[in-house]
Amino acid sequence: MNELRESILSVGVADPETAVSVHALLGSDPALLARAGDLPQNRQEADTWVKNAFLRPDGPFLETAASAVADVLGEAPDKAQNDVLEAITTRPRTPYDLRAATGLSEADLDVLLPRLEAAGLVRADANPLEPDAPFWTMEHRLARFHYAMLAAHLPRWRRGYITDRLWRMTHARYDRYVCRPEFHRLAREWALNDPAAVQTTRLSVPDPRFRQLRTIELAAWNEAGEPIALGTTRWKFQMVERQLKRLRYVRRLLGDPRTRLYCVASRVEAAISADPDPDLFVIGPAQLLRRGAGETANPQETAPKGDLHPVSRLVGARTRRVG
Repeated sequence: MNELRESILSVGVADPETAVSVHALLGSDPALLARAGDLPQNRQEADTWVKNAFLRPDGPFLETAASAVADVLGEAPDKAQNDVLEAITTRPRTPYDLRAATGLSEADLDVLLPRLEAAGLVRADANPLEPDAPFWTMEHRLARFHYAMLAAHLPRWRRGYITDRLWRMTHARYDRYVCRPEFHRLAREWALNDPAAVQTTRLSVPDPRFRQLRTIELAAWNEAGEPIALGTTRWKFQMVERQLKRLRYVRRLLGDPRTRLYCVASRVEAAISADPDPDLFVIGPAQLLRRGAGETANPQETAPKGDLHPVSRLVGARTRRVG
């Protein structure tokens, strides 16, 4: 069962990218969805909906998101908790990354991270190359929105005088730190459909030549602990050939194993489409949400009154094998 896919479909938004955007904020929580009113049905509507529902003082979710962490913890977060959660919001972090970003000691993090995980704020994603250094990732959606969008300008959002201007200034953070992580997680879940895959992860590979880490968003591993697929994603923007070259470079750093390559994006450059590699696949957002043969809809799945069933608008989505 692809749980995240079913949860996104249950929201009842037919456009795949808009559905991911809505789910990145509300999940499929019936109580939150009931307060959200009419959900956006396309990307243009989504931006207006986010601004009105989450960033205006009279919106239903501004204060809910602003107090999300305190509500979960039962008290206002202290500085150490704030620093850790803010660092994890911008990208998944290993314990080493968190020590460097926050200045906290290993002993402090050993106490703090399990508490945040038990509260449902963060989760530890596997790191196959360093099993003892998992990728700590933001789990709570409204807390993620708080640190990505609200925290730096909360008094200004509450006053509501320059909401439109603030939104223009911070819109990129919404796409990068709120929606894109949800899209990455959906892509990893989709890659688990391969019968040989037992685990999908983010991956950071040391690059000795340039003395840095090369990170890709998607890697699938088999039971023997071998990589069988590597992928890169692009949220809302066209994927360029440079990203495919970077993906192949990471594969060489891993010893050039025989793997499939996934380019996950709504649009790709012509050079990617024309690439003759038989192991290269282009995956669109609709494909990530399409059910396979024999899979049935969740009986709780709903759609807005008078709208088509979400899957009916995904007809024609396909994995396109390049070459």
